[in-house]
This record gives sequence, structure tokens and C-alpha cells, in this order.
Amino acid sequence: MAMAFHNNNLNLLLLGLFPLVFDLLVTTAIAGSPILDVASLNRSSFPAGFIFGTTSSSYQVEGAWKEDGKGPNTWDNFTHSHPELIHDRSTGDIATDQYHRYKEDIKIMKDMNTDAYRFSISWARILPKGKVSGGINQEGIEYYDNLINELLANGMKPFVTLFHWDLPQALQDEYKGFSSPNITKDFQEYADICFKSFGDRVKHWITLNEPWSYSMRMEERYLSTHYQLLAHAAAVKIYKTKYQSKKSSKTSLAL
Repeated sequence: MAMAFHNNNLNLLLLGLFPLVFDLLVTTAIAGSPILDVASLNRSSFPAGFIFGTTSSSYQVEGAWKEDGKGPNTWDNFTHSHPELIHDRSTGDIATDQYHRYKEDIKIMKDMNTDAYRFSISWARILPKGKVSGGINQEGIEYYDNLINELLANGMKPFVTLFHWDLPQALQDEYKGFSSPNITKDFQEYADICFKSFGDRVKHWITLNEPWSYSMRMEERYLSTHYQLLAHAAAVKIYKTKYQSKKSSKTSLAL
């Protein structure tokens, strides 16, 4: 996946590209001459200001699925309710345990000489019931504070995604999540908390990860896409109105 925040001519290359490049090289090497000499690739091969980074989503890496006040999300519910639908019956209950081992993970990123880390915030870790009215989990905010501070201390820029498909289960139960217009207000309030809590250090925000792909997994695809776009617009509006600095902060979405 590659992302660009065009207003600043800032490009972010995520390491997920490298397997694709490698596969292409192997394929062309078998068929004939390789199209690119990888031995010659280094940082100087890319434009000035090019940012190399790694990426993850909260459910893929955090673990700690019910620790320190976190509420359940739709992936928790799905993997626990239907383990037979998971190839190896695994869950994200522990995952790679980034919740407890983020300092080790960041050290590995630093040793890899990366410049940035794109991660997602678990909505249910900040708002266990999905709504501000259901209570804000300060321990969740503290975790992301620590993660962001550790990244900055190691010279890496945080790129933060607000929603990477792990909807609080409470909102799914109440009104079917992104199939309802109610999601717009709840997402805006969640985004507002994140901007307020972390915006002094986070200058690159992604509201939604691949809304089209997410919608293709929903029963009401068109409604889901529609309400995701409205939620994105609501979050961007509040960011631009209340938090965006005149310097380098940006909001976008990952397509």
C-alpha cells in the first residue's frame, strides 16, 4: 500500500510494497531479464523527503483484548462466536502483544532504519461502549500516549488511523454500525477525543482504512459506503475547525 498526502508533496512508502516488488522481480527474472536491479536500491534512489515506514492495524497487533477497560469490538465477537470460520481458529486476543511490547517493536523499527509507523487506534479501547456518553477509558488514552511518545523519542513519525475495521460491538448491537446514520455523530465524537488527546504530537491522520473494502463485507454495501463517507467528512470538519495547525498537519483516508 502506498499513500500520499499531496498538499505537502509527502510520500509514505509502507513495507507492504516490498513483497510485491520482490514477486515482480522473481517473475521477470524467470521470464527474462529483471526489470530492476535491487542491489542498486537505497534511500538515494527515492525523492528527497520520501518516508519509509511500517504499518499495522490495532486488531492485528495489540492483543490485550479485554485489558485495562477495553470494550469488545466486532472482530472480538466474530472470532469468539465463530472460530470455525477462521482457518486456524486463531483470534486477536494476544496477537503480537504490541500492547505490552510496543517498546520492543519500536526498537525493531528503529533498527530497520524506518522513519514512520502507521498504526490504528482501537475505538473500543478509547470508548468501550462506542460513545462518549458510555465513558472514556483513560487507560486506553494512556496506552496510545505512551506509544506515540516512544515513537517520537526514537525519531519516528506517527501516522494514525482512526478506524481500521474494528467497530465497537456495542454500536453494532445498537444500530448495526456503519449501516446507520447514527454512526456519523458517534464517529465524530470519537475522532474529536483522539484529535484532542494526541493532536499535539500527531500531524498525519487517516480517518478510515479502505472504506470500499470494508463495505464489500457488509450486507448493506451502499449504505455502509455512504455513512463511512459522511463520518469521514464529519471528522475532517471538526479537525479543520478545532485542531488543524497552519503548518504541517493533515487528514486523509486510505483508499
